[in-house]
Amino acid sequence: MRKKLKLFYYKLYKYFGNKHIYCNDIAIREARLRGVTVGTNCRFFCTNFSSEEYLINIGNHVTITNGVQFITHDGGAWVLRGLDEKYKYTNIIGKIEVGNNVFIGMNSIILPGIKIGDNCIVAAGSIVTKSIPPNSIVGGNPAKLICKLDDYITKNKHTLIDTKQYTESEKKAFILNNLDKLVLKAK
Repeated sequence: MRKKLKLFYYKLYKYFGNKHIYCNDIAIREARLRGVTVGTNCRFFCTNFSSEEYLINIGNHVTITNGVQFITHDGGAWVLRGLDEKYKYTNIIGKIEVGNNVFIGMNSIILPGIKIGDNCIVAAGSIVTKSIPPNSIVGGNPAKLICKLDDYITKNKHTLIDTKQYTESEKKAFILNNLDKLVLKAK
């Protein structure tokens, strides 16, 4: 069934030619087919969910970028099974909940039992080992609080540029004409 659905969407993509909508739509549909609960107005650029997809709940207005992994079980239980017969069928499993208005950066890993609150940003490459309170920006291995959302807005206020209303060619022209206004981070 999933293969036929992918083929159908691929043909739609070939006909209409909108790669971004196609990729996002197929990723969300595949996640839902696999049992992930997904809210509205989400963007998925990955479909790498764990073997217990039904334990993953994603809120509204969430972006999941390339390479993000949701892990709902701890593979280390394999070692316990080899220790003693009483652990023969042991597993360590945890639900993952992602709140509303969340961005998860590329190649991040979300471990079992994690809750990411509303209005959060998870920096690229983060390994989330503990739940994240609302309005937080986290990053690193293990992921730690970088700042609160209000601080992030204040810090980046002068670098925010409006480009979402433009077509791709208009956006490119705008950015190239305003390069001197874009701020580079000091090393």
